[in-house]
Amino acid sequence: MKYIILLTLWICALKLAYTQNKSFTSFRDYLVPASRLDSLRKVERSMPPNSQSSQYLHLLIAIELGKSHQNDSTTSQQYNKMVQLATKHKSTLGLAMANYIMGFYNSSWQEEIAYEQMMKAQSLFTQLKDTSGIVQCLSWSLRQFTQDDPSYGSFLKKDLLKMNQENFAKLVALSEKSRHAIDRFTYYRTILNSHPSFSQERTETQRMEAFKAANEILDKNPHLAYLRKALYRAAQQGYLNSKKFDKLLELGLKILNHPEIKATYPDYRNVANTYTHLKKYDSVIVYMEEAIRRAKREDPKNLRALRGMNRRLKNAYFEVKKWEKGVEAYDEYDKYNNLVRDNDRRLAVYEIKEKYSFTEKEAELKRISLEKQVAESRNQLLQAQYEAEKREATLKNLALENQATESKTKLLQSKIEVQKKENAIRMAESQKQLLVGGLLVALGLIVTILVFSIKLRKTNTKLLELQQGRDKFYTIIAHDLRSPINSLNDMGVVLQHLIQEGKKQELDKVIQQVENMRQKTQLLLNNLFEWGKSQYFTPEVEQVRQPTDVGPLLCELYQTYVPFAEAKKIVMVADLSSRLVVSVDSNGLLMTVRNLLDNALKNTPAGGEIKIEMSESTADSPAQSLLKLTITDTGKGIAPDQLHYLQQVFAGKLKPEVGVHGLGLGMVLSHHFVQKNKAELTVQSELGKGTCFQLTLKA
Repeated sequence: MKYIILLTLWICALKLAYTQNKSFTSFRDYLVPASRLDSLRKVERSMPPNSQSSQYLHLLIAIELGKSHQNDSTTSQQYNKMVQLATKHKSTLGLAMANYIMGFYNSSWQEEIAYEQMMKAQSLFTQLKDTSGIVQCLSWSLRQFTQDDPSYGSFLKKDLLKMNQENFAKLVALSEKSRHAIDRFTYYRTILNSHPSFSQERTETQRMEAFKAANEILDKNPHLAYLRKALYRAAQQGYLNSKKFDKLLELGLKILNHPEIKATYPDYRNVANTYTHLKKYDSVIVYMEEAIRRAKREDPKNLRALRGMNRRLKNAYFEVKKWEKGVEAYDEYDKYNNLVRDNDRRLAVYEIKEKYSFTEKEAELKRISLEKQVAESRNQLLQAQYEAEKREATLKNLALENQATESKTKLLQSKIEVQKKENAIRMAESQKQLLVGGLLVALGLIVTILVFSIKLRKTNTKLLELQQGRDKFYTIIAHDLRSPINSLNDMGVVLQHLIQEGKKQELDKVIQQVENMRQKTQLLLNNLFEWGKSQYFTPEVEQVRQPTDVGPLLCELYQTYVPFAEAKKIVMVADLSSRLVVSVDSNGLLMTVRNLLDNALKNTPAGGEIKIEMSESTADSPAQSLLKLTITDTGKGIAPDQLHYLQQVFAGKLKPEVGVHGLGLGMVLSHHFVQKNKAELTVQSELGKGTCFQLTLKA
């Protein structure tokens, strides 16, 4: 038992030391102590009776603030004691807190006195530049205005509206800039219960966001948990202003069943009032009777509240036609109405006496305080003179000792500082070396990774190009071999039938067709051979060009094609120079001319003409000449859409694709030759009249 008593005394001493050592400079500083009301009361009992210390003043303020948080009443005696101590210690914060606490207590039944005390507290908080105190006073004023019958002295309703519009703007401006939890909570609380007459209408989303943000603040600050009910009531007031009675009822029932909220008679009264709006009078009776029962136990002095609740209960009974109960409620209402009138007269006389007696007491306290200050000042002056003389003698004796001690100290300090600087330099050098080494290693790794990455990317690109080239090569072979193979499918059966029938003329035609297919197939194989040898799939690599006399080459090629033209009864004419040297890939040139002649033979009917002309002209530079090779036929011509596609291809605007617009492998190779040899190939054609290809090479 002895140890338990000692432990209790030790805990009380620690809490007393905390309260004594804590610096109280603003409204916020009282919130945490006020949340520990039981501990504060134990500390108060352990202090000397009638203590006059500043620590006792702050302890008393914290206790009374905590009582107000629990809806517990305070007394004029406690208020006068706080004012007396604050006056003695010249504590403006103490006077502000005393007026705030008493104004808060008087809010429900002495509104004029509450208003005066709150305005005085706000003025004192403003002198201290205490944002939290100012915000709490402004919030109180706005909440009082939203009640059913606000009464601030002799103000008119329009004056009240103007005052609260200004107070709302001040509160929002101060709390939005503040970083303190109580100020931010008060901002969200004000947003929830702000009246439409002095603030903009809030959407449901804005209300929910404000409600959620305020709850998060309370969860993070346990000492503000007492404000949970105030938050719900603020949300209720907002829904009441917007006449959303379903939401209002939902919040009211949540307050009654919330595990962290202690429901009181106003909460039951609010639920009953909501049911009145919804015209559910049976529920009004249940909750209003419970509210009256609780009010008689919790706040029996609040005659106005009891009068109002009995009036609403009477109306509910009359609505459900319970006349006897309604008459009983009416009698209760009449009783409280008479008590309120009598109490108002007595209260007016009491307020006058209290006001003047308090003024006299305050003046007397100030006079006594001034006399004590004068006496203390005299004693302090005499004591200071004596101590000054004594110190002067002592200082002379200690001056030399101090000088010697200071010199020794400075010398030791200089040695220590030199040693510290040397150690710091050594450490910095070692760290620098480690850092440089690490950077070099990291740089080497990065360079190595980059080199391998570049090589790998190049290898992947080449492999992709080779794969695409292979696929393209297979597609082209399949496309160009399809026609000859299809033509040969039934040729054996046709030949056997013609031989048996003895149709020599038709047999000669078939043999001619076989010969034509052989020539086409041979041309196709030659083209495929050239295609495979070419670097078509690596366009960035240029072909090797050598000076070549193209006259003999073209003459030889012309002689090769003359028999084919005669067999088809086509006139082939050539106008070729005997000698003309150009820088060109000779194999590619022969392949291109061969493909152009094959196209001309294929598309020119019997009796037509194919003309090959070669000429030399001067380019833009006089030192350079151009070779122009023109192949003209009188065949069936090229369709306009195909002609346009060929012109776009040879102009370099489109990439040729085998099978598009009837384009064959020969034209693709011709385009490839033109691109690799920096030549120019143009085509002109008209349906029914023929086609003209012109190849231009730089000499």
